[in-house]
Amino acid sequence: MIKNNCDNNKNKCPEIVPDEQTGVTKEEQEWGLKKENRPPVPKYIFGVIAIIILAVFLGGSLWYYRTNVLPEKYYQRATSQFKLENYSEAYLLYEKVLKLRPERKNILYQMAFCLEKTGKIDEAIDRYEEHLKTIPSDGKALVRMGWLYTQKNNFKKGLPALKEGASKLKDAYAWTLLSEAAIRSKNNASAVEALVKQIELFKKPEQVLTCSKMLMGLGAWKDALKGYEKFSKLAPDDKRGIHGANAAKIMLGYPTDPNLVINPGKSVGMVILGESKEKIKSKLGSPDLKVFKKVGETSILTNNNAEIWSYNKTMPKISLRIIFLDGKVREIETRSDEYKTATGLGLTNFLLPKNAKRLEWKKEAPGNSVICLAKGGGLSFVAAGLNSEGTEAKYKKLRIHKGNSFIENF
Repeated sequence: MIKNNCDNNKNKCPEIVPDEQTGVTKEEQEWGLKKENRPPVPKYIFGVIAIIILAVFLGGSLWYYRTNVLPEKYYQRATSQFKLENYSEAYLLYEKVLKLRPERKNILYQMAFCLEKTGKIDEAIDRYEEHLKTIPSDGKALVRMGWLYTQKNNFKKGLPALKEGASKLKDAYAWTLLSEAAIRSKNNASAVEALVKQIELFKKPEQVLTCSKMLMGLGAWKDALKGYEKFSKLAPDDKRGIHGANAAKIMLGYPTDPNLVINPGKSVGMVILGESKEKIKSKLGSPDLKVFKKVGETSILTNNNAEIWSYNKTMPKISLRIIFLDGKVREIETRSDEYKTATGLGLTNFLLPKNAKRLEWKKEAPGNSVICLAKGGGLSFVAAGLNSEGTEAKYKKLRIHKGNSFIENF
């Protein structure tokens, strides 16, 4: 048994390892404690490192100078030349800025303007287009580019650009460029729009008058009338506004004499609803005829006493019948073609199909006749003896009244 235990112990690791089995001899331990002499670093290494550091510093400084300082110097010089209108010199300097700093897109407009001023139209257009890719809402650039296109008779591109640019700017002169280009291209619609905008924006009377005259030449009489009216407000003592307005009114078929203007629900010429008999007499004199009657039974004013004054013989042009109730003008009637509303609606044209939209309603009446109410009320037309087309009648009259209907006929 003891022998077997010994045999088994032979296979176990010894509890204590002899020195010769530790892996490090005494000689090796002594050698490890010795300090090894290192070779000295060559001095030229420090020189190389210094040169590298210096090169990096100088390179960085040079890069910063070329990409920041130098472009800014060129830019300042270019701006000075631009203000002095030395556009050729300014462009060359701007070009250097862009070459050194391609991201400086904010100078493309100035470059395009310089090219435009030096007569290089095609190059200027290219620069404006390049600028508009970065700032598409720049109204000035759109106007300049559009104008250059129209100078090349490319109205298809030029007019839309001009219009878009002018719309973004509150500048009458931008619209002036559009009107000039539109007239040259015979685009009357754009020309009229531009002239109307100029009238809105211009403050000086002569500018407004010029635009109004141009509108007359284009046949835009309503817009011209508004222009002449603004001119008269800006220059009330200048009669050219009145003459121009009258010319526009004639073309529109509007009355030019204020004594022949109908104001629905208010007046006919000098006669105003609600005025007294004394007031009317002071304006028109004594009537040719006075008639006293009662209002008809179908009216809410039945049996009210009415006094009717007629002015026909002494004043055939005005041909008025004035109806008084309680001593005040209640309604005014006329058969004269001379009277028209400020917009030209009167006895001569109320039956025409083109004016149907200006009527509130049109009703048939006995005896081949019709009664019409103008939109807004206060003005009625009566026609009898209509032709087959219903565009003309043998007898016509109009009446000014309050509201949407007049009192019973007399």
